[in-house]
Amino acid sequence: MSRHWTQDEIRWLNANVERMDLPSVSRALGVPLVEVERKLAELRADAAAAQRKPPATHREAARELTHARKLFEKGMEHLHRREMPAAAACFSELLELRPDERELVDRARTFLAVARNGKSVKEKPLRDPAEIYHAAVFEKNRGNCATAIELVRSADGQADPDGRLAYLAACCYALHGRPEEALESLRAAIAASDQNRIQARLEADLAPLRSQPRFESLVGRA
Repeated sequence: MSRHWTQDEIRWLNANVERMDLPSVSRALGVPLVEVERKLAELRADAAAAQRKPPATHREAARELTHARKLFEKGMEHLHRREMPAAAACFSELLELRPDERELVDRARTFLAVARNGKSVKEKPLRDPAEIYHAAVFEKNRGNCATAIELVRSADGQADPDGRLAYLAACCYALHGRPEEALESLRAAIAASDQNRIQARLEADLAPLRSQPRFESLVGRA
């Protein structure tokens, strides 16, 4: 969770950041360097957004959001290859766009701080369920289901109110040829949210389970 900043701290940061290096700013404020970097990225993104013209049409907004998502995926690819400057550039550009998707913006800020701090996702164990989820989706989309499963399992015991971690686990287990574990994860996902039942009926990743009688009993008929 990001640190809460007071207005006095923000004013001091704005007044001094150009004449001091970031480690000195961090020491003066008594705030971890990663939090200083995260707040600066947020302030700069806010300033850029204030100067940028908003999309004139829904089509332009959709195009901008698509571009932002591609920037996030590209940034994650650089991050996993430990190409920190390139990753930071992608996340910074995304934040300048300020797409109307709060979760995407928040994730970009988190990973921008990781990139600027010189640590890769693999070197720094993920703790937040949202970060674990998105890192696991990234690995699944690359075909690394075993890695995605390990990431999801690392969140064991943490809150999963909408069942999305369990649903993702079901998809990964199904693609990895582990139907019993997939069905058990799917059961947990549906128990958390009935929306997962509806989504599972047409989920391509769950196709290997369609021959299982238990699958139809869980999701019903499409």
